[in-house]
Amino acid sequence: MDSKKTIGVGMLGYAFMGKAHTNAFKKMPYFYYPPPAEPVLEGICGRNEPAVQEAAQRFGYRYGTNDWKKLIDDPAIELFDNNGPNNVHQDPCIAALQAGKHTIVEKPLALDVAEARTMVEAAKEVEKHGIKNMVSFSNRFCPAVLLARRLIQQGKIGQIYHFRAAFLQDWLLDPNFPLAWRLKKEVAGSGVLGDLNAHSIDMARFLTGLEISETCGITETFIKERPIPLEASGLSGKAGEEKGAVTVDDASLGMFRFDNGALGSIEASRFATGRKSLWQIEVYGSRGAIQFDLTQNNLLQYFSVDDPLEVQGFRTILVTEAEVHDFVKHWWPPGHMLGWEHHHCHTIFHFFNCVANNLAVAPWGATFEDGLKVQLVLDALQRSEKERSWVKVEQ
Repeated sequence: MDSKKTIGVGMLGYAFMGKAHTNAFKKMPYFYYPPPAEPVLEGICGRNEPAVQEAAQRFGYRYGTNDWKKLIDDPAIELFDNNGPNNVHQDPCIAALQAGKHTIVEKPLALDVAEARTMVEAAKEVEKHGIKNMVSFSNRFCPAVLLARRLIQQGKIGQIYHFRAAFLQDWLLDPNFPLAWRLKKEVAGSGVLGDLNAHSIDMARFLTGLEISETCGITETFIKERPIPLEASGLSGKAGEEKGAVTVDDASLGMFRFDNGALGSIEASRFATGRKSLWQIEVYGSRGAIQFDLTQNNLLQYFSVDDPLEVQGFRTILVTEAEVHDFVKHWWPPGHMLGWEHHHCHTIFHFFNCVANNLAVAPWGATFEDGLKVQLVLDALQRSEKERSWVKVEQ
């Protein structure tokens, strides 16, 4: 690697995901050695002035700012990483792309389909000049998920009949949990539908290679009002006495049909008592099946009808062999576990490598176009809820 080859990074968001992505940039030079280029942490942006300055110092950014436009105007920043709330995805990302900055954004792509379309249009306009775009569907980059995709693509489970996903959490059980930004429609767009089921919709497309043609969905908000935070702080904040309306869903269920006739179901909840972050994926086909659990993310369950009858059953594959499993070679010896943070490290490395070496983001990475396709399914699920019927997914 040319030691002078660097790529300046600008980060919008210093909390949960900003920390996860910064961690990925900082680990790249020594785990992915030699890296395709050296990431240089230039500027980080957030709403709270003292907090963003503290984050800049702690994370190692050259400066902190409250104005995302400063990141766009900074010529030293070549890669823009947007981890802000969903209502600040559209404008900063479009501005970054138009300024010639490679842009990665957290999922879901936007608040709604209209915003997603404008972002895709902006991305396509600058793609001809080599400017990359990506949506951070980080679970695509779990080695066990990549093995599942490979098995499905190789025809090991045959014709796809069923896709099932359940993403279950319980962090909203306490009715006194503050009215965080994820509980406001004007900021988040939706609740678990866009936050958690967006992952499952993307995974349905990524694993099967199929498109969703029609869907039917329901949502529910169990606690209608929550205490208003006295100050904004990530997903919580200190609660006051005054209450405000929860304007997004707490739970979401969806059924859908793929374009090949296969069926799918997705479930998400923040009221699944005892479940901290359980995400189960199942795909069933004519020749076999796969099952994945985010809480045991080094393992893949695989069943094949081609096995001799006396030994047929779901086998547990430990996905840590560097010679055959994607991304594993950068980390630890076989049998030494990877965790949730590593999915983000792989995601950031993939995008960074595509930028440094002018490679295609797809099909491993989710482009803004993929993000729009997920948004169209989310929109169809919301329309289905209102119309109380099955609806076609706009193509």
